[in-house]
Amino acid sequence: MAGVFVTITLIFHLVVIPNCLAFAPRDWFNFIGFGSKEGQKPQPLLKDDPGEPLVLLRDEQENPGPADPAMPTKAGLKEGFYKKSCPNAEKIVADMLVETFKTNPNAVSNVVRLLFHDCFVGGCDASLLLDFNPSGDPVEKSSGFNGLLLKGSDLIDDIKAKLEQECPQTVSCADTIAFATNEALILGGLPRQRPLGGRRDSLISLASMVEDNNLPAPNWSLEKMIETFNKKGFNEEEMVILLGAHSIGSSHCDFFMDRAYNYKETNNPDPNLTPEVVDEIKKVCVDAYTPKFRNPPMNFDETPTVLDNLFFKNIVEKNKTLLVTDSYLMNDPRTAPTVQNMAADPNLFHKRFVEAINKLNTLNVLTGNDGELNKLIVPVKTIKSISSGSFLMKSAYIDESGEVESKGAFG
Repeated sequence: MAGVFVTITLIFHLVVIPNCLAFAPRDWFNFIGFGSKEGQKPQPLLKDDPGEPLVLLRDEQENPGPADPAMPTKAGLKEGFYKKSCPNAEKIVADMLVETFKTNPNAVSNVVRLLFHDCFVGGCDASLLLDFNPSGDPVEKSSGFNGLLLKGSDLIDDIKAKLEQECPQTVSCADTIAFATNEALILGGLPRQRPLGGRRDSLISLASMVEDNNLPAPNWSLEKMIETFNKKGFNEEEMVILLGAHSIGSSHCDFFMDRAYNYKETNNPDPNLTPEVVDEIKKVCVDAYTPKFRNPPMNFDETPTVLDNLFFKNIVEKNKTLLVTDSYLMNDPRTAPTVQNMAADPNLFHKRFVEAINKLNTLNVLTGNDGELNKLIVPVKTIKSISSGSFLMKSAYIDESGEVESKGAFG
């Protein structure tokens, strides 16, 4: 086993962390969305986030259907990848998600958002979960494009820890995210399908990659949105369909309240919003422009735990959107037809969303000899000065049959 050693000025203990590459405790970070600054409260962990009990729409845990035939494939990815090396992997993920969603239905949207933020920056390689770079460069989590938007990583860590107990160094963090997303979408109302496995984990996570126009911002123009999705291989129709994920979850007022109070610094609402929608926003966003930790969240539509086409129906029938980027969709000939089609046919939306999310889930994945499976030995006390310390990173290679072929060391 090889190790990477650095000098330290602080005595600390080392513990084995069997989860997805968490190098340091959450309270080490003071960037936006993590840590606790004066006048702010820390972001709650996803698994402790309360919510209305979730009514499960399907009882299909033991009867998974086949993968969608339209699913794009990637060499090294396949159904049942862990059937020999970790046969209970998919069930472990499913069981933990079901238990979490009983008390926190918001986890559906959090897990889907986590997948999107991981895959759109370098590919679906779990780089978003890294808390440390050997180079010392800021990681993806530290980017303002993630920050408070990022929930769900603690749930993935818990699932990965359970997988490590069952099958040490076998299931990658990237596959853990993929399997969790698959189950989240089923709980959100989509048909059951078997997920593809075989992804490997990245060892690099750079905030600079996040900030290089890889994640859409809520104030972008439609042109910039289309350009970014095109770079990732998604056309205008697929972009609109993926934005249909806004059917679940919510957005905090500070991302859109200007549209109700002071659109483009006019001291008037956005003229594209109806008075009814403006009033609805103002009833939720009552603390506009106050120095509170964050303004409260508002649901994108009336069914925030169900992935349905109501988001699109509201755009067509009520001209209701929260994010200004969503408001553009109905006003451009490149995107309006897709909005209308999705609003008119809930079954079509489900079918097309499954195709789009499966394409996203295979974006620039690492397979075969690429990437690693990681396990860290890390400091658990808050480090005031990283001039000393050590960490060890183990890795294993799993071939396409799901068998552990070799183990090695990485440092």
